[in-house]
Amino acid sequence: MSPPQFRDFIPTQRIGGTAGVEVWSGKDSTGSPAVLKTFPLGRGWQQEYAALRSINKAPLTEVVIPRLLDTSENPPAILMSYLDGKNMESHRFPMPTWSIAIQQAGRFLSQLHAIPLSEADSLPLSNALPLRLESWIERGTKWLSPEEIQHARNKVGNGTVFEGHQRVYCHNDFAPRNWIWNRSGLGIIDFEHAHGNHPAFDWVKLEVGLFQKMPELREEFIASIGGTPLWATSEVLDAIVAIHAIGCIVWGSQHGDKSYIYEGRRILDE
Repeated sequence: MSPPQFRDFIPTQRIGGTAGVEVWSGKDSTGSPAVLKTFPLGRGWQQEYAALRSINKAPLTEVVIPRLLDTSENPPAILMSYLDGKNMESHRFPMPTWSIAIQQAGRFLSQLHAIPLSEADSLPLSNALPLRLESWIERGTKWLSPEEIQHARNKVGNGTVFEGHQRVYCHNDFAPRNWIWNRSGLGIIDFEHAHGNHPAFDWVKLEVGLFQKMPELREEFIASIGGTPLWATSEVLDAIVAIHAIGCIVWGSQHGDKSYIYEGRRILDE
């Protein structure tokens, strides 16, 4: 794969990417480590750019996110600072480190969710989330079994479980795969999916992943955000998990990613 061309950036290594997104490490014009992220046409570039601008202006404590260095709308690309450290999904860490990380992650979410939304969707979540599930089902009819579809519909119902809930600014891919750890603490990356959403979508990957492996971290996480939110009932979390699982199966099938398909079916089988 040919390295990307971007002003004042010297690429050295491709470090990630999926579904048309490419991520390269290299040096910026000052010789400092930097990351270039290129996007296909669509919302990803706009959402990551808006998130980095908004979050870097917020009074964050402890957690570090990339600084926006430069950007190009056409072709869509963002040059950002490099976060030194180890990815928390692909490396082993002792429990005391996980304890610190999950508390910092929780406090970060509280700060992120408090950032005002620049554009609020007028469609209530009680209407929007059942429609979102049906959209996934329509796109994935040839991959989803009738049992999987019915299970998800039963969990989401007619949407009244979300009555009165409000959108907040969400990362929407909040999990250890996007956490970087070094001796200074936690870093958060990959904001291409960030937009207004039900706050449970920043819990869902923790509920079906990290908290199953290390359940003691769940209580520390909840304490770090100030206690269990009023919306966080088992019925709401089950409904969000169902939407997430169906989305995993369909997205994975569309992009040929078996790990997403497996994850979605694992969740539905539990």
